[in-house]
Amino acid sequence: MKKSLLALAVTSAFAAPAFAQNSVTLYGVIDAGLTYVNNVGGASKWAMQSGIVQGSRWGLKGSEDLGGGTKAIFQLENGFNVFNGALGQGSREFGRQAYVGLSNSQFGTLTLGRQYDPVVDNAQATTFNGQWGAFFSHPGDIDNTDNGFRVNNAVKYVSPRFGGVQGELFYAFGGVAGQFGAQSTIGAGLNYSGGPLYIGAGYFYARNPGIASSTVSTDGNFGTSTGIWTLVGAPRNMQSISGGATYTFGPATVGANVSDVRFNDALLAGNTTRFDSFELWGNYSLTPAATLGAGYTYTTGKVDATNQKPKYGQVNLMADYRLSKRTDVYAMGVYQHAMSGGVTADIYAGITGAASTNSNQVLGRVGIRHKF
Repeated sequence: MKKSLLALAVTSAFAAPAFAQNSVTLYGVIDAGLTYVNNVGGASKWAMQSGIVQGSRWGLKGSEDLGGGTKAIFQLENGFNVFNGALGQGSREFGRQAYVGLSNSQFGTLTLGRQYDPVVDNAQATTFNGQWGAFFSHPGDIDNTDNGFRVNNAVKYVSPRFGGVQGELFYAFGGVAGQFGAQSTIGAGLNYSGGPLYIGAGYFYARNPGIASSTVSTDGNFGTSTGIWTLVGAPRNMQSISGGATYTFGPATVGANVSDVRFNDALLAGNTTRFDSFELWGNYSLTPAATLGAGYTYTTGKVDATNQKPKYGQVNLMADYRLSKRTDVYAMGVYQHAMSGGVTADIYAGITGAASTNSNQVLGRVGIRHKF
């Protein structure tokens, strides 16, 4: 009996470290709140909305140590509406992310599946919406800095960090027979992180994006029939470039972002629609629990097909109070003014329901977020 117990103890001692090298983590975010918009298609609107500061989600991520510094990794992430239990991202079971791959401490990480593009991975952190959620996006999230859409059939490589610098390469297969490049997506990104400074930039190019695309899916804002996206139509190609920086000093963080997005054959063949956004923002921690934030975005555009030159100015305000490490309550406000170009205000028609019928739109929201 003693020998059996001794053998069991020895076996357990050797088995435990091997088991500890493998892991699976269950995690999630639940974000719920009440939103008011003064003009949605001509009328004011009150709505209970899920997943604004962060998309409501649950997910599984894990790794298996294969030896030699290499791990097999995976992530499955489901988006949902907390108020009715419905699946998000076009009713996909794992619509937010779904990928598998290999990671090596010396050579980097290679993943395959449904993933975020390099603009999201590298530049989103330099935007106010990257800090506090969708309603602070550039008008209609036209440049996808708020990951309004994900990319299917994607292969992504992320390098190790060298001296604070990390690179990313991205390609998504269109899967069209006889046309290797049709409906495909390419991208690249670069970021630097060192002490209080972060700098990031991303490039994203999609061929034939929209409803028919097998890579850029329509679960987010792409193809929205109201607001700013009516100036795009069904373009042949989309190109988005975004870059910016953040700097933290004491209780304050400041950030800046610039983005340029272009759509070829937009509305009419041979015509281009272009938007450029310029953003400044800041956060200040009054106490370890209370944070205030504010930002301003200016967006200017040019629509060749109609000769329109729309301009948008947007003021963003945020107040957040942490009840614990995992739970916070917040209040936010947005004011947008369409300055010219024969367009109406559009804070985010894909979420509010419709653009304003005039040049102004005001939005307010209070909510609670819990992480697990």
